[in-house]
Amino acid sequence: MGVFDTLRVTIAGSLLAAAVLAGTGTDVAAADGEKAEEALRNFDRAMLSILRRGQAELTARTRPVMLIARDVTVVTQDGETTYPRDGKGYNELKTVSHVLLGIIGAVTPWPRDDAGKARMKTEFAVIRAEIGAFLSAIDGLDLPADTIAKQREMLGMADMFIDEWISAETLTRADVSAAINRMRPVWSANMRDAARVELEALHRAVTAARDDLSEGDWQRIYVVSHGGPDVRAVNVVRLYLQRVMPGKMDAGQVLFAVDTHGKDKMIDYAGYVRMQRIVGAWAFGDPKRMEVDLLGYEAGAILDEIIPASTPEKAYLE
Repeated sequence: MGVFDTLRVTIAGSLLAAAVLAGTGTDVAAADGEKAEEALRNFDRAMLSILRRGQAELTARTRPVMLIARDVTVVTQDGETTYPRDGKGYNELKTVSHVLLGIIGAVTPWPRDDAGKARMKTEFAVIRAEIGAFLSAIDGLDLPADTIAKQREMLGMADMFIDEWISAETLTRADVSAAINRMRPVWSANMRDAARVELEALHRAVTAARDDLSEGDWQRIYVVSHGGPDVRAVNVVRLYLQRVMPGKMDAGQVLFAVDTHGKDKMIDYAGYVRMQRIVGAWAFGDPKRMEVDLLGYEAGAILDEIIPASTPEKAYLE
């Protein structure tokens, strides 16, 4: 073997060894990366587990608590008491008023072709059939005669609107708007009656619950309402609670559990909110801080850096 052959073999061997070492280095780096990721997950689980333990203890100590859902339930250390908030006629009044929703649904999206028109015609036929079936049985509802008469009037207006459209075979947005405007006074009166029934029933239940609580329990109690103000900022329960317990509203003892169902979940929500307030108080000196996204305050400045401002419209410059 000549000198150059020996050199070639030496170089090839060196390259092979380097490749093996490089491969080994890649494997080591990958293993290290997996180990780090696993350690990170374990760390996260451990930290959150400790946080949730604290939250669970807060939840267990959140007594008494008043839950406002289908009924009003007060949970204490010794048990629970339920105060029914059924209002006679509420479901009937609210349900009949859904006829307006059916009409709006039937014209949405507005039909632009034969298929859309056929679909709308079919759905209007369903509404008419259901109105007819319901009117034939409506006197069986346990409602006052004048209330029954209102339901008949509203359903009759809806039936007449559909009958006129079927006869004319044409329908415009103006036709629908006119029909709704004709129905609105009766529809609004119906909803007002439903709201009165709900509020009176709620007030009876909350008043009875309040009467059964000692002054000390009343001062400590958290009130958790099913549903959320971010979905319906002006809702019946929120307006009621603002009126009858403004002090608790101001103190943060009235909570709205968004999309939370069931007694245990609603109580858990109270513990969650209390834990969030403790985190805010310790970390920022502000119990309400965690109501804002943790990165929220920083995000605005970062967005200024990464998203250039567009040229202002001329109107803003004048």
